[in-house]
Amino acid sequence: MILPEYPPLNSLQIMKNNKKFILSGLLILLITGLSAFKIYDDGDDFEIAKSLDLFHDVVREVRLYYVDDVDIPKLIGEATKEFLKKLDPYTVFYSENEIEDFTLMTTGAYGGVGAAIIKTENSLLISDIRKGYPADSSGLKTGDEIIAINNINVTKENISEIIKNLKGEPGSTVTLQIKRYGQSNVFKKTIVRKKIISQAISYADILSGNTAYIKLNEFRRSAASDFKRKLIMLDEKQKLSGLIIDLRGNPGGLLNEAVEIVNLFVPKGSKIVSTKGKVKSWNYDYIAQKEPDFPDLPVTVLINNRSASASEIVAGALQDLDRAVIIGQRSFGKGLVQITRKVEYNTRIKITTAKYYIPSGRCIQIVDYSHRNPDGSVGKVPDSLISEFKTKNGRKVFDGGGVKPDIIVKPDSLNKFTKDLINNYEIFDFCTEYYFKNKTISKPENFSLSNSDYQNFITFVLKSKTEFQSEAGKIAKKLAEVAEKEHYDKNVTDKITDLQKNLAINKEEALLQFKKEIIPILEREIIKRYYYEAGVLKRETVNDKLIKTAKEILRNKEKYQKILSGINE
Repeated sequence: MILPEYPPLNSLQIMKNNKKFILSGLLILLITGLSAFKIYDDGDDFEIAKSLDLFHDVVREVRLYYVDDVDIPKLIGEATKEFLKKLDPYTVFYSENEIEDFTLMTTGAYGGVGAAIIKTENSLLISDIRKGYPADSSGLKTGDEIIAINNINVTKENISEIIKNLKGEPGSTVTLQIKRYGQSNVFKKTIVRKKIISQAISYADILSGNTAYIKLNEFRRSAASDFKRKLIMLDEKQKLSGLIIDLRGNPGGLLNEAVEIVNLFVPKGSKIVSTKGKVKSWNYDYIAQKEPDFPDLPVTVLINNRSASASEIVAGALQDLDRAVIIGQRSFGKGLVQITRKVEYNTRIKITTAKYYIPSGRCIQIVDYSHRNPDGSVGKVPDSLISEFKTKNGRKVFDGGGVKPDIIVKPDSLNKFTKDLINNYEIFDFCTEYYFKNKTISKPENFSLSNSDYQNFITFVLKSKTEFQSEAGKIAKKLAEVAEKEHYDKNVTDKITDLQKNLAINKEEALLQFKKEIIPILEREIIKRYYYEAGVLKRETVNDKLIKTAKEILRNKEKYQKILSGINE
């Protein structure tokens, strides 16, 4: 076996959350020639060698003597999956045919058409179009249904597999058959794939009060240089009085990119983050290498429970160094570092090698993967093990649970009925209809649905065959099914039927009751059809309550300084 190389420090990464486990091949590498792999040292090495030899023998016996044909690589892939599951969700093997996923993860680049797809039960719908990319320039629209890809009809059985055909080498072509709202005929579009680069920054602008706003989606390669360039451009356009960095929903990415962004605001020589793991020679302190470009610019950072990893380094380091006010909800809590290493046959493994510690000395990892419950599940770090730390100015902060904002703003919660409208595509389908019936709308920041528009939505939903049930209604339905199966007398079943009727949701009443929370969702979806994602984000800078809170804090210099000094604690 080839000994793995030590990774360069700039390959240390904090990778995205919830990546799928890509498995086939890893254990094949282990059992190839394994009979010669003997380590007779004392301790664990000998036990590991014994276990690998045993695994090799089991695979050989199954291959030679099992009664039916067996897909050995598939079985080994499943075994690898279970093996890696016992570690953490971030340790992943990338087989040769999955290297494209690895490249996308680190660079944000792939060959495709520039359209996002949603899968309904039996169909593929275009859910988003990226401005200026092939799908957009070829005339595809959000809401279009894809009937076939490369002359292969979309069916319930192949829907997951066929969607992969949208990706391919830049310059290659893909042919789509499209069914569009209001048109009876299916039409074809042959699209030339292009290199699609996921934008680290989806929106940046100057808001009221000379406040800059930058929405950072991920920490891929060049994210820091993109961020710096955008901020300098905004400052040259209009001298800035403050900055809002929006990291909500940002799952992380490359550690070095996070370090460079923090260095834009903190003095040279400041410790930003440290990594500590089993291999002591890989432990490293990341220090600000340059004098900051914006040493005095007031900064706020927006986070939520989907801000993870590199996002937490930026938010946590700026908080620990008392350089920014953090606003929103507690972050995800991923304090684990991954590196990627080349292994045989053009494959890679992404493996957790360390934990990271932000300037106060705290680690914000929330789940303790090293101590599992008897059933294999994992729990959060217990309160008894959570420790207190101090920021540069002496403010109290704590480890073991993500980054807690300086100002907590609770997220809006949606009623189950509204969620059902979203999940059953009632809102999506209505907005498709609206788009094709209205050629233009007003600017994103000015657009609003009229009362007649909302009445049209009510009519649209009432015509729909979708049933809306409360949780209690679902239980009553299940109770009715059980009662029928167990042959209860009519008196009992009639009472259950009456209960179902009483618990049934009146769609029209619910649409009126939850109008205030439904309308903004409709407006955002409609704006996206005309002005793309940038239009939606522009609208949010006007209405979003976290952004409003950030602007208020930046305007109130005295309150801003009090928070950072800890006076209000």
